[in-house]
Amino acid sequence: MAHPLELAEPSVIDEELIRNCITTVEEMSIPEDKKKELKTETELHDIKALSFSFQNILKIDNLDGLFSLVKLQLDNNIIEKIENIGHLTNLEWLDLSFNNIQHIEGLETLVKLTDLSLFNNQIDKLQNLDALTALNCLSIGHNHINDVGQAISYLRPFRNLKMLNMQGNPCSRDPEYLARIMAHLRDIVYVDYRLVDSEKVNQAKEQYQDELFDLTEEETKKDEEANKAREQADRLEQLREANLEGIDTLLNDMLNEEADAEQKKLEKLSFWLELIDEIQLEFRQLSTEFIDNTLNSNGSKMTEKTRFEMSMKESRAKIDADSIALVRKFESKKKKLLRQLEDMREDEAIKQLKELQDANEELHDDLLELELRQMEGDDQIISEFERRFGDLVNVFIEAAQNSFFAKVRDMENLFYQKALQMAQEELEHFVAGQLEEVSEEAAIFLSDKDIVLASLNASHDVHLSIIDTCEDSIVSREKKNYQSLVNEAKEESARRDRRRITEIGTVFSKNQKEIEELIINEQDR
Repeated sequence: MAHPLELAEPSVIDEELIRNCITTVEEMSIPEDKKKELKTETELHDIKALSFSFQNILKIDNLDGLFSLVKLQLDNNIIEKIENIGHLTNLEWLDLSFNNIQHIEGLETLVKLTDLSLFNNQIDKLQNLDALTALNCLSIGHNHINDVGQAISYLRPFRNLKMLNMQGNPCSRDPEYLARIMAHLRDIVYVDYRLVDSEKVNQAKEQYQDELFDLTEEETKKDEEANKAREQADRLEQLREANLEGIDTLLNDMLNEEADAEQKKLEKLSFWLELIDEIQLEFRQLSTEFIDNTLNSNGSKMTEKTRFEMSMKESRAKIDADSIALVRKFESKKKKLLRQLEDMREDEAIKQLKELQDANEELHDDLLELELRQMEGDDQIISEFERRFGDLVNVFIEAAQNSFFAKVRDMENLFYQKALQMAQEELEHFVAGQLEEVSEEAAIFLSDKDIVLASLNASHDVHLSIIDTCEDSIVSREKKNYQSLVNEAKEESARRDRRRITEIGTVFSKNQKEIEELIINEQDR
């Protein structure tokens, strides 16, 4: 039998319907006069709660601009698809019960959602809720969910989930339905509207103890991997902010077979891997020391940026306060004169208004003078910042070039010289038949001295080229970041200056027009 609402023409969500459906976040009765005021006076972007219950809505649409929405009721309609609500990122409460929805979708951005009802729809699988980690209450009873195992496996990571309703689904007829939920969902308090019994929870956990042990071990492993990945991401971001990206991986980049095609050949030398281990240890010590020192000194840059921002803020606050005082003084004078005009003779009134015109021109000149002082102050602060921050940039570049890259080149040169010497010795031993257990591939490689030496030279050249490229990248990026920072400060200051000059002109013109109209009125009186 068709849904009763389906027999009527579907409603379209428009501003009229939105206003008629405005309600409050708290479930409480509202006096009629307050309700009318709420529906007529509230700006769309300020609406906190909407109730579209029983409105025969087929398509969710036209909810643009409702950025403050916290609670949205769309229950008891004929909605077939969850869509067009991804921008409502402040939603905490969403009711889509009693509709015709088949798939969970379109909710990925609603990360503040704590209460979600999809009760009585046509959903057969829990999915696409992963981002909703704040979810506290989920009602998905009376749908078509068959697999309780998939459901609890999917919901287990939701550590804030306290209330779950799956009653009325085919899976709820499983004899072990409740026991599996209680055993696997660690933080659940209510299941199907009933308070969970702690004794039954313990019995359920004991029943599934082997399964839970394996599951816990797997989760612990995943958590450790996730923590490690987060630490690596944080470290990478820290290096990026300090312009050290690529420093810690430089040696790996040098020894990468895609960059250095000779590596595969040189590994046939008996000493090669041991030599690689030595340079890796030496590089690790050098790079760690340089990175740690740079990260420590990078705080000076952050301090300098903060000092600059505070200086600009304090300087502008002083000028802004002086400007506001001048405007208020003029406004006070104008209001006082307006109160007195009716009692003045025409000639006296016109005289006073012309004096007010003069005061407006004086206000305009004074505001422009203050703005000029502000522009000069900004220039001085920016110039000082440019000098001080530039000094820090130069210190970093000098340290990178002399304390790191120069030493890496020395390290590579020593590595090359040692490898060359050891290769010469190995070639001599090979010719004399003094090498034991030489593979067929190694014998072919060692049989041609020129190829061995050419391979060493080519590898050395590649390594030096990679060092040069990394150094150029670090230095150019440091200079570019510095210049961008200074340019942005200058551009922001210029934008502010243009905006303030426009504002001053607008204030002057508005006052001038108002005074001229008052003079004309006095002359016509």
